Amino acid sequence: MRQQRTLSFPGAVALAVLTAAVLAACGGGGDGPAAQSTAATTGTTQSPGTPDTGAPVNPVTKPTSVVSPACSGCAAVDANTYAGSGVGVWQNLNATASAVDMPISISGLTGQDVTLVFTNQTATPQTMPTIALTASHVPTVAASAIAFDDGKSAIKRRISDFNRDGWAALAGTRGTGVNGSSFGSTPPLRAAAYTVGDTRNFYHEDNSVRPTTLIRTDTTADGTVVNFWVETTESDPSKVSASIVNQLYAGFVPTGKIYDLLKQTGGPVWGPHAYSDLISGAVSQPIDIVVLNFDNDGHPFGMVGYFYARNALTTTASAYSNQSVSLYLDAETLYLGGAAGLQSMLLTMAHEGMHMQNFYRRAVVTGPSYAFATWLEEGTAMMMEDFASQSIDPTYNAIRDVRFRDYVGYKAGSYNCSLLNWDPFGAACDSYSVSGSLGGFLDRQLGLAFYKHLLTNVSSTDSVTVLDASIRAIAPTSSLGEQLRRFGATSASLMKSPSPSGFGFPARAEGGFTLPVIDPQTRLATRTLTQSVPTTLQPYASLPVVRKAVSGTYSETVKVPAGSTLSVVIQ
Repeated sequence: MRQQRTLSFPGAVALAVLTAAVLAACGGGGDGPAAQSTAATTGTTQSPGTPDTGAPVNPVTKPTSVVSPACSGCAAVDANTYAGSGVGVWQNLNATASAVDMPISISGLTGQDVTLVFTNQTATPQTMPTIALTASHVPTVAASAIAFDDGKSAIKRRISDFNRDGWAALAGTRGTGVNGSSFGSTPPLRAAAYTVGDTRNFYHEDNSVRPTTLIRTDTTADGTVVNFWVETTESDPSKVSASIVNQLYAGFVPTGKIYDLLKQTGGPVWGPHAYSDLISGAVSQPIDIVVLNFDNDGHPFGMVGYFYARNALTTTASAYSNQSVSLYLDAETLYLGGAAGLQSMLLTMAHEGMHMQNFYRRAVVTGPSYAFATWLEEGTAMMMEDFASQSIDPTYNAIRDVRFRDYVGYKAGSYNCSLLNWDPFGAACDSYSVSGSLGGFLDRQLGLAFYKHLLTNVSSTDSVTVLDASIRAIAPTSSLGEQLRRFGATSASLMKSPSPSGFGFPARAEGGFTLPVIDPQTRLATRTLTQSVPTTLQPYASLPVVRKAVSGTYSETVKVPAGSTLSVVIQ
């Protein structure tokens, strides 16, 4: 857990000293250098008076304000002026290696909230200067009521680590022949010799043997066979009924559903490769969806599904391989979780299907070094849920209804949580909500072309570099840094909708996909704000500080950490 310290607030100094320091080293906003170094001041700025001497009167000099409007056609009129209503955003980047003071003076407020958002745009923690916390908020839903670590994190991490590169040591010799697979280049997977009522054993991730029965088999639009297997003791009208299996089929198989959406965004889920001890990609392979009672604990949720690359190995390489292109779903969540359980499980197929596809497209075809880091691997899987949601259940969107909710409300809030450090349902952070919320923002701002580019981008083995390159490919004047600070300003301020262009979570429809609008203001009652200043601002993380109901001129000098952007949101 990160250490925290008692806050303090710098006292005022002479405006003349402040102005001289700013004029000596004042930079602009954006990604260029910003070397402001001023002493701190606070309080309401007053226009200086001019004695009546009969001499010509110079125009009144505006107070120094080093933040610049970061939105067009919005309520940020200029560096010193708020329009009086609406959303205004100002920003400045400290691109130096030391913390700097940034004076702010913005007039025209009539009771609006001012949110200061610190966004670390580097891969290392930055020392967080002290700052007064003048607003606190106790959520109406106690933090203890939110679901935290379900005890399954170690299992998920083991599977994730194996999927990323653990499989490679067991996959045998990699040939030198053509092994590439591009969008639509592989032939459809054809039927295997199974019929409804057949039985076979599947190994669960814990190596236990689970007898299963084939409940139904179907064919997708491109001819791929999908088999639905249910653990035999769970196949019962009071447990995993035929009706439940039919709903899984309806979400995955028909035209325009999960299988089609996966293939449309990222290509085949299996096909040709050059490894000697992976199951063949040159012959027919069905997709097996296997429903098992994961832990027999009598409760839904917990670990609800997984894709395990071990099952793509031959039994020569791993005795516990199921030798199948397969996804695994938890039986108890399906029949004990009610409507929410079924909603979750339908999108779990999209989520785990993306893990399956990423494994083939990136790790197998290109090589294990090109597999995404966990934070981006999980992020792309949640982005698939986002794109698929409205085609599966128009009333439910996992980013809107779960990930963003938890991002602003998990324990003390997941704002100051490193994007790079994967810590799901941890002591202070939930990485699913961090990567998922950022992914939902990028989906809506950059669209389907960005997502497709990201999935197939093998320009680097570094996931941060890959994500930045895919952003620039779609928005050449943008960058990961810019998108992070826009996301930070949006989420940390709970920016009102409609937001200025480039901010917010607007609805988007393209290529047969529909992304619903996410209105951050709906989470105001459950947002949690930090009650003490953290020691550090974490890598690629943001931290909000709120000034409530400001009227007249908002004036404050804020010390901003190295490599970080200060955003000021007034609304």
